[in-house]
Amino acid sequence: MARAHQGDTIGHFKKGTASEHNFGGVVRDHKEGKMVNAIKGLFISCDIPMAQFIVNLNASLPASQRFIVHMLDNTHMFVQPHVADMIRSKISEFRDQNTYEKPA
Repeated sequence: MARAHQGDTIGHFKKGTASEHNFGGVVRDHKEGKMVNAIKGLFISCDIPMAQFIVNLNASLPASQRFIVHMLDNTHMFVQPHVADMIRSKISEFRDQNTYEKPA
């Protein structure tokens, strides 16, 4: 069975959206004693609509700029570590565009 070393939590998205955790390090297959490849990234946990927003954001980018490394399930994904600020910014823009303001 393979185990991954979990890094420290590096921050949270705004309440009710998504949270991120820094993962990475060396993974060793304890059964065989072999080293396997591992990469650094961010683990994002969110609700299904927010995950779909992030998936659509990823799909809208050119292939060379896509950041999702692996979709774990409908609410969890592993992404490249450098995209946290960009995702936060896009979520903020989306919320600003979709916030109702009562007319005066």
